[in-house]
Amino acid sequence: MPDSNNPHLSTWIKQLENSIPDLDENTILVGHSLGCVTVLRYLLKKGIRICGIVLVSGFIGQNPMSIQTEGLSGFVQGELDFIKINHLAPKRYVITASDDDIVPSCSTQEMAKTLDAQLIVLDSGKHFIERDGYMSFPVLLNILQQMVEL
Repeated sequence: MPDSNNPHLSTWIKQLENSIPDLDENTILVGHSLGCVTVLRYLLKKGIRICGIVLVSGFIGQNPMSIQTEGLSGFVQGELDFIKINHLAPKRYVITASDDDIVPSCSTQEMAKTLDAQLIVLDSGKHFIERDGYMSFPVLLNILQQMVEL
């Protein structure tokens, strides 16, 4: 996503609009970290029912990360309509690692509970980024395959 060191919601939403202009019942949106709340806000903005969402190491509400920038506040300001999100994305999965050192696993688990999403907690994986050894993500691939087959 653009300007990931100093992210702004409007820029990230614009990126999604340019990258994924059309949503339909076959669309699965995947968000990671700050991208989770971005995906939720984009889905609400579009208002189109999709297949589902997979959110990885994310949070909603107050930013639990140690890094705080001016732009980050825009991602969590304003309420999210969870009833509408659940209608627009009937299949919802959330993945976290117990040892996540960027977004605490408890924050991601709270997001899953709020979204009434199926939660997958891995013992290790940290924040699921290259630094943590994540060049492929078999658990995510398996979930996506299940979503397509259902």
